[in-house]
Amino acid sequence: MDLTDFDELKLYFAEDYKINDKITIHQPTIGEIVAFGERKYFNAIYTLCSIPSDMKSYLLDICNIDYMEIDDFEYFILISRSFTPNETGLFLGKIDLSAFVPLIDRRNNEPVLYDEKNDITIDRLIYLRIVSYLRKMHGIKPKIEHAANKTTHDILIRLDRERIEKQKKAPYKSYLKEYISAMMRYPGFKYKKDELKQCGYYEFMDTVMGSQIYVSSTALLKGAYSGMIDTSKINKKEFNWMRSQGDES
Repeated sequence: MDLTDFDELKLYFAEDYKINDKITIHQPTIGEIVAFGERKYFNAIYTLCSIPSDMKSYLLDICNIDYMEIDDFEYFILISRSFTPNETGLFLGKIDLSAFVPLIDRRNNEPVLYDEKNDITIDRLIYLRIVSYLRKMHGIKPKIEHAANKTTHDILIRLDRERIEKQKKAPYKSYLKEYISAMMRYPGFKYKKDELKQCGYYEFMDTVMGSQIYVSSTALLKGAYSGMIDTSKINKKEFNWMRSQGDES
C-alpha cells in the first residue's frame, strides 16, 4: 500500500481526507489559518510531522533518549499527547491527542495509542496515513540523519542544540505573509486579498510554486528566441511552464 498515493485533485480542491470512520483530516483555507493562528497551526503541523532526527537534542536532554534508538511511531507517541484540540482542531477537529494513552496491542504486540472515551485507536498504519497526508499537503520531506560513529553523533547533537538556541532568540516571522505579499505583487495572481481567504492551503502553495516555474520558463523562452542564451545545455523540460515542481528529469 502506497501511503503517499493521494488524490492530488481532491487535495487541490481542499476536500477533507477520511482516514477511517473516526478520523478525518481537514485542509484549511488561508482565512481559516489566519483566524486560528498561523504560528499555532504550523507548530502543531511541523511537530506532529517531525521525526526523531528533527529533535535530537530534545530527546537526549529532556527525555534521555538517543534519537537513533527510537522509531518514528514511538516518537509520535511521545510527542503527540501534549496536543489538545486547541492546537490541532483546525485539521483534526475534535480529536484530542492528549486523551490518548499508549497501550500494547495483544494481537501483534505492537504499540498503539487509544482514546477509550471515544473508542479511537491510532496504530502504526493510521499514524503513517495521517502524517503522510499532512506532509503531502504542506510539502514536508523528512530528513533522516544517521550518525556513523560517536563523534558524528555528538556533533549532530551539538549542532541541534545550537539551532534550538538560535531559534529561541529569533523573533517570530510569519511564514505565510511573505508568500501572500509576493503573490499580491505577481501580475498573474488571480485572487484579491479578501478572496484569498477562501483558497485552500494546498492550492495556494501550488500557485506559489507554479508562479516561479512560469516566470523561469518564460524568461528562458524569451532568451532562446532572442538568441541571448545557449539552449543546448538546458533541460528542455525547463521551457515547459505547465510542468510540476521538481519535474526536471
